[in-house]
Order: sequence, then C-alpha cells, then structure tokens
Amino acid sequence: MAIFLKKNTGYFQGFHATEIYLPVSLITDAVRNFSRVLRNKKDVYEQRAILPVMPWKSIIHRKPICFQESRKNDGGVRFSELGVLCRFARHLSPRSQIFEIGTFDGRTTFNLALNAPGCRVATLDLPAKNKTLFATEPGERHFIEKEGSGQIFLKNAQRFPDAVERITKLYGDSAQFDFTPYEGKCDLVFVDGSHAHEYVINDTKTAFRLIKNTGTIIWHDYGVWPGVTRALEEIEGKKKLGLKNIQGTSLVVWKASGRDAITFP
Repeated sequence: MAIFLKKNTGYFQGFHATEIYLPVSLITDAVRNFSRVLRNKKDVYEQRAILPVMPWKSIIHRKPICFQESRKNDGGVRFSELGVLCRFARHLSPRSQIFEIGTFDGRTTFNLALNAPGCRVATLDLPAKNKTLFATEPGERHFIEKEGSGQIFLKNAQRFPDAVERITKLYGDSAQFDFTPYEGKCDLVFVDGSHAHEYVINDTKTAFRLIKNTGTIIWHDYGVWPGVTRALEEIEGKKKLGLKNIQGTSLVVWKASGRDAITFP
C-alpha cells in the first residue's frame, strides 16, 4: 500500500487540486466575504472584476492529471490554478506546442510538460538585471531581479528526463523578443509575465500571434494585479473576444473557434 501511494502521489495531488481544494476554497471565500459584509469591512486587496465567471468543468473535460512540486513559492500560481492549467495541457495532442510567457521558478513549466506527453514547451523569461522596454510594476521587481529562472524543472532533469528534455528555455524581454519561429504554431499559450498594464497588452497581442486558430490562451493574475485586470477588461471591451474568468481562480481563458486569427492594430 505504501509503495502504491508513493507511486501515485502525483495523481492524488492532481485530483485534490481541482476536485477538492478548489471547491472548498470557493466555500471558504464565500464565508469570508459574508463575514466582511456583516462587519462592514472591505478587503483592501479586492478589485472590481467584470469578466464573466465560468467553472473550469464547463470549459475543459476531466482527465487524470499528475502533480510534482506542488508547493507554491511567492509569485507562483496557486495549487488549484496549477490543477486547472494541467487539465488544459492534458487535453493536448502529442507534438503540440505550448508557449509560456514568464518562467519564474519553472514550476508551472515543469507541470505543463508532465501533463502534455510528447508536447514541446517553450518558456520565456527576462534575464536578471535586464532593462525592459516598458516600465514594470514596483511590486514585481523581486520576481525579475532573481538569481535564475526555471530552477524547478532544472533540478528534476534526472528524475523526469522526458518532460524536462521537451522544455526549451528562452531569455529576453517579451516586448522585444523575436517570436517568429513560434507564430501560428502554438496550441496553448500561458501569459504570466509582467503585471504592468502595457506589458499585459503587449503580451496579449503576442499570444494571439502565437496561437493556432484551434488553440487556447490563458492569463494569470486577473483580479489580483490592477494592470492585468484593467488590460484584459479593456481588450474584452474593444474586441468582444469572449474572455472568461475561471471560477475560484485568477485565470482568464480564451479558446479559439477555428475561425480566422484575432489581430490587433
């Protein structure tokens, strides 16, 4: 029994993230908000978010997912959010291409590769002490000025060689990087770079250049960072793309319908 549990811990964690942890967190959030109303107190970090909210189950079907490195570092995606991202990766066909804007510690990169067998994962991060084209948020400097990126998938290279070998680590400013080799070839794009408004707008334009007309784009930190929230709501207001906020998360998703690619001026 102990051997079975050790071998399948990753799958138990994957199940727990979206089937237990996320539903329970929705209940606790509702109780917490109700308590604030009774005490006439407002969450100082709460933002007004207007994008439609949808449960992940109405957007993507269930398939078993596997977790490694489930512990979240400051700045990473939450446990439940990682579960949702892995479910999208799990539905990709072999030889699909994933592109991630914003590597950070590589925890999301690693789990996307684990749950998308046969798929390539390209991940772009800003080199430490690199000057940026646009201004970044003061509160994200410690995410940028780090010793290195992708440490989590690098340290797992021997234990999970197949997944890590399919990861391509790229460096550069997303506002100046040459994305040409990946344009129109990506099945899943995850936007999790700078949270500054101008960068979110720019990275979103890039994501729509990268994505296939049957692909999916996911953004992180909606309703958490004001620049992300404002940018996505502005884009939705102008383009009417049908962006959806996944219930209980800060993820926003857009799924292509097979029509012509979305372009920005």
